[in-house]
Amino acid sequence: MEIKIEPLRSDELVTLTQISQTTFYDTFHEQNTKEDIELFIETCLSSDVIEAEVSNPDNRFFFAKIGTTVAGYIKLSTAASKELAGEVLEISRIYVTEEMQGRGVGKALMEFAISFAVSNQKTTIFLGVWKHNKKAISFYEKLGFKKFGEHLFMLGKDAQTDWLMKKDVK
Repeated sequence: MEIKIEPLRSDELVTLTQISQTTFYDTFHEQNTKEDIELFIETCLSSDVIEAEVSNPDNRFFFAKIGTTVAGYIKLSTAASKELAGEVLEISRIYVTEEMQGRGVGKALMEFAISFAVSNQKTTIFLGVWKHNKKAISFYEKLGFKKFGEHLFMLGKDAQTDWLMKKDVK
């Protein structure tokens, strides 16, 4: 089973929006209220918001595909960081569909992100992860990421704490 990482094409915006909303819901709906999940999806993962993110030259989106099936995606941001100084790359999102988890898709996306950072002369890669998402935290730690701080993440009307994790890639 080959996992291909490909840049998002302009005709794939609907797919990107659908995967964003479905994967977010699948991952977090059991630990959060329906109202907060729906508000977050409406305000942060709507088709208009996704389209604006894709149009921003600081953002890069890549799909992970197995055959013709989109298994997940990663959003990388090269914008200046308020969390870290220097040449950093932020993993703004890494989403793997529920049915494709456990098949190496997340690892392939993370390896791609690290390679992308190196080829773009970035020295550090970082991300935010909900402090209660133990599965994701363990995954990032296995890849060499270390916690360096925290910040607030608004999920609907619920202020949650995200851990900030980084990895040097120089």
